[in-house]
Amino acid sequence: MSQEEILGRLNELLEAERAGVEAAAGLGSAGLKSYTQDDIRKFGEDEGWACSGLRRAIVRYGGIPSGGSGDFGRKVLALESEADRLSLLARGQAWVVKRIDALLVLELDPHTRDFLVEMREIHLENLDLCNRRAEEIAAPPSPPYRGLLYAHLQESHDRLYYGHWRSSAASVRDLRRAHHQLRSYLEALEREVSKVGLSQASQYLEKAHAAHLRADPRSYPDTAMLNLDHTLSYAHHALNSILRRQGSPDHDPQMFESYYDIVDIPFREIA
Repeated sequence: MSQEEILGRLNELLEAERAGVEAAAGLGSAGLKSYTQDDIRKFGEDEGWACSGLRRAIVRYGGIPSGGSGDFGRKVLALESEADRLSLLARGQAWVVKRIDALLVLELDPHTRDFLVEMREIHLENLDLCNRRAEEIAAPPSPPYRGLLYAHLQESHDRLYYGHWRSSAASVRDLRRAHHQLRSYLEALEREVSKVGLSQASQYLEKAHAAHLRADPRSYPDTAMLNLDHTLSYAHHALNSILRRQGSPDHDPQMFESYYDIVDIPFREIA
């Protein structure tokens, strides 16, 4: 990739981060129930820090920092539902991580690379915060899932399915996050399976728990990603079992792929 293309991507991120600063400023006066003032302050400071680092990187490459701003902040503030705002904020953080991953595979100067790695981790932390806050306020599923049976389970599955831990650029921290998130997902799925009392779903859930035990990146660094994928796959089979029990069609994550910033999926589902 040419230097001009790298500069274009850095300026794209700069405009997005500037929009994030605008979103934080607007949310600070919105009286949100799910976010504390400390949360919003951190979010704004993180976006401002990223803007400064991106400007320095652009100058190092001999470019001129863009003075523009994306429309992300305006889109967030235009939403009336706090749950919808949280959902869009999470998608924005995921979008930035995906763009950073695309840059990190290139030949970059050490200062820019180190900065982007740190920026990536901060955005993943804020992505997790958005998702936790949504769960705490019992936010309704995002628009594509609303009205579906077990909508929360279907959406949570796809957050994991299209998660950054499944990309070729996944870090150990990505795998640790996924291991924790899968534990929470299995607990939520188990609550629903216990209500149905379906033996097939219970069997798949047992396999999911067994795979999860072997998926801890700290204990099994070489096979963690594969076993995390097995965990999610068995959980998906359990989900489909209870969906079929209720007369609903199987959940197909590919039906919702346009809603996500797609990563390269390294494994196929277990049959």
